[in-house]
Amino acid sequence: MRKVVLIVFLIISFSYFGKVYSKNLQIDTCLVGTWSGSEKDEQVKDVQVNWIQYRYPNGKLVTKFTTTYLGEQSVSTETGKWWTENGKFYEKSVDAKKPDIYSYEVVDKDHIIFRAIKLAAEVENKNYQFVDTRVEDDKTTGF
Repeated sequence: MRKVVLIVFLIISFSYFGKVYSKNLQIDTCLVGTWSGSEKDEQVKDVQVNWIQYRYPNGKLVTKFTTTYLGEQSVSTETGKWWTENGKFYEKSVDAKKPDIYSYEVVDKDHIIFRAIKLAAEVENKNYQFVDTRVEDDKTTGF
């Protein structure tokens, strides 16, 4: 009897967690690819941030940041997932509790304007926006 109860419990548990973690992400294919961007003083005063972001068709996200503050440079990498929903772009790093949410405008196949709607962190500029530019040497497709 214990084995039957345990098996039923495991089946229910796997069914529940499968539904929670297998949400089909909506992906705007215009956003897939390797992108670069930069900003200065937008998030934090006196800080320059440059990035390369890899947005994969399966929702995987990898961002490599180079941050410069008072002449000191640091490099970091962030991973997570991305998706689109109702005309908005969502990105969530593995360390974040909630995603950052942006409106976005595809200017052309090589440029996208992102405007912050709701960010996990406080930023200097409440009207924070930036432009991503497609990188020709795309690392997100062809695997």
